[in-house]
Amino acid sequence: MKVLKNIRRTLIPAMALSLIFPAFQATAQDSFPDQPIQLIVGFSAGGPADTTARTLSQRLGDELGTSIVIVNRPGADGVIAASSVARSKPDGHTLLLAPSTLAINDSLYKELSYDTKKDFAPIAFIGESPNVIGVHPSVPANNVEELVKYAKNNHLFYGSTSSVTLLATEMFLGQTNTKMERVPYKGAGQAIPALLSGEVQVMVSSVQTLLPHVQSDKVRAIAVTSRSRLSNAPDIPTAAEQGLSDYSASTWYGLFAPASTPQAVIEKVAHALKETMKDEAVQESFGKQGMIIHTDIDTPAQFQTYFNNEIEKWKEVVVASDVHLN
Repeated sequence: MKVLKNIRRTLIPAMALSLIFPAFQATAQDSFPDQPIQLIVGFSAGGPADTTARTLSQRLGDELGTSIVIVNRPGADGVIAASSVARSKPDGHTLLLAPSTLAINDSLYKELSYDTKKDFAPIAFIGESPNVIGVHPSVPANNVEELVKYAKNNHLFYGSTSSVTLLATEMFLGQTNTKMERVPYKGAGQAIPALLSGEVQVMVSSVQTLLPHVQSDKVRAIAVTSRSRLSNAPDIPTAAEQGLSDYSASTWYGLFAPASTPQAVIEKVAHALKETMKDEAVQESFGKQGMIIHTDIDTPAQFQTYFNNEIEKWKEVVVASDVHLN
């Protein structure tokens, strides 16, 4: 009898705790968010990543019932911002809006202060912003075939401004067995004048950056890097249409939290973002930016798979091109 009493004394508190702890956890998660959310962006104000964050922030904040404060922490292709989020408290009140550089940097940088696969919890895929392959008008090429032929017989320089544009160009060169000499720039503010002046003859850059110059005939568009054509420039063919069936090098944007953030919080933010993306003003703004929204990456789990695949995809490009930073 004494043994039974001892068992009961042990079991009852344990059972009580097993009931209380999930209830406490649920209550804590139900109260999220209970303060403003910091949305960390690893690039300067006014750039594509910052514009994407500001397009979403007001409506997303309304959906979550709090304010969203955008914090720009530029530097090292988003590495500085990613490092700060990886070390943040995993409660959902610090989030990272990152482009595909987060996946690229995993292999491009020899040393990182975080583990890309282990230190982040993918929340939601936002959209894909295609890049444009543009050339200076002095280059006698109107399509991929003509550019490759000309490049193989002439010494061309290409400008790069980020890990995305660097590897997008290296992927193009690798798939076409072509060589060009790289000229690095700190940003589009320095690279675009170089392209317009002919200092560099080729550049892969965002739609927002290059399209105005294409429309004013200061740059000739060779191809877009997405799987489908742009709604705001449907006359520019994709690289895939021109024979590069495996070429896809757009800049995508996603929302991430620190690892160990409760799944209920991840799901809540993901649902809020999904509702935000339905807003007509948000859709109109993204349309003007040339952003392509994909409905096939619809859940945190699907985004996790996509993110892991992107890490491996760009790792192959880094290895093949033998390009590393730091």
